Amino acid sequence: APASYTGEDTAELQCHGSPTMLAAGLEALFAAGARQAKAGEFTRRAFLNGKLDLAESEAIIDLITASSRAAARAALSQASGALSARCRLLRAKLVEADADIMAYVDFSDEGVVQADPAALCAALREVEGGLETLLATCQRGRVVKEGAPTAIIGKPNAGKSSLLNLLAGAERAIVTELPGTTRDVVSEVVSVGGLALRLLDTAGLRETDDPVERIGVQRSREAAAGAALVLAVFDMSRPWDEQDEQVLALCKDRETVAILNKSDLPARLDLSMIERRFENPIPLCATTGEGLSRLEQRLASLYLPAPDEVLLTSLRHAEAAMRAKDAVAHARAAIEAGVEPDIAEVDLRDAIDALGEITGESVTQDVIESIFSRFCVGK
Repeated sequence: APASYTGEDTAELQCHGSPTMLAAGLEALFAAGARQAKAGEFTRRAFLNGKLDLAESEAIIDLITASSRAAARAALSQASGALSARCRLLRAKLVEADADIMAYVDFSDEGVVQADPAALCAALREVEGGLETLLATCQRGRVVKEGAPTAIIGKPNAGKSSLLNLLAGAERAIVTELPGTTRDVVSEVVSVGGLALRLLDTAGLRETDDPVERIGVQRSREAAAGAALVLAVFDMSRPWDEQDEQVLALCKDRETVAILNKSDLPARLDLSMIERRFENPIPLCATTGEGLSRLEQRLASLYLPAPDEVLLTSLRHAEAAMRAKDAVAHARAAIEAGVEPDIAEVDLRDAIDALGEITGESVTQDVIESIFSRFCVGK
């Protein structure tokens, strides 16, 4: 102590991995008076001893359960205190504004003048902008942490299943020259460019009299509607038709990457139809993998954080940041409307407490219990 993980004196014993050896070692330790650690007990002790704040503690479990390099990088950033530093900076500005207001309330009879409303509002606008910037990362943060639900859509035989197999690195979907092979949604979790994607390979979009295929097409539409990301696959070797128009319709108001598949074949597709709708469509050959690196780069540009960017990946953090922003906005609007600053101070206090919930300065025991219950023994 205090240099250990928990801030306490710590001894670590390592032995061979044989179950018999481990059992014998534990038996000897228990006989000597040791007990098995509770879930998350080491990280909880680190939190209680001031080695980690609450946001950093939560990042430990996110780091342990990270399903991609991007998720691990985001968790490591938070475990290193990047999010906490941002929240403390914003909270300190609010505390300063609150102190200016309360100094007049408490000591006006001793000559302390009232805080300048214009200066207060300027400071609150700055904090409000900082919280808006942080909240704008929430959707990307959740995608980085949990993986992006991604629908692969296109007309029959455009190469959707070949793309799924390419990204998965295995033959997960049946590929034939016959249209309508895929009749249900095939799912697979893959890592592309360090980002986890929860891929959904869907039935080709077309009108059909086959009742089974018709159900598959309907499920394709539902998958596209519920996806965070759409990979729209267009066949470069065939002319534009009504089925491609259906693909375009499903991409409306969706985060979409257009893929020009079968780039190794003679081009017959009118690219102007796609270029009017999508920026920088990606030529790709799903059978050889040519063009895959460009797809990885595009996905990285959509979701991965810049080296110094802080992402909100926790719904708990996002909810607290939203309450803080709303409270700051309410306080600023009240002061601008001519309300006495000390009346608006109530909202400032709410915002300060909300930001403190993220780092642990103002959090209930129930929340702490809930957070550490997610940990496994030994962490």
